Amino acid sequence: MLSGNPMPLSIAAKVLQKATISQLAKDPFTPQGWKIVDRWAFNSPEKLVELEQQGEIKLMNRVLEQQRLEVQVLSESLEQRNNGVAEHEILAANEVQTEL
Repeated sequence: MLSGNPMPLSIAAKVLQKATISQLAKDPFTPQGWKIVDRWAFNSPEKLVELEQQGEIKLMNRVLEQQRLEVQVLSESLEQRNNGVAEHEILAANEVQTEL
């Protein structure tokens, strides 16, 4: 589990190549996408590097798909979020796979 609020992509920057981080820092990636990449870098750094080695496009597509899914589920759960339910609890309750 991460504590505090690390800077976006700071965890991923320790795992992924600089060129990849530069691409992830641009549109269409959002702060939710950055959280996803940092989560993957923290929990599964080897798998994330392996995905990057399969090709930057493959990694970007995987992040975009996960970002789309999480944003959709979290947007539909605004009332729960406003009542203090954590993002990871909402995602788990909606059976969203958050790991690589």
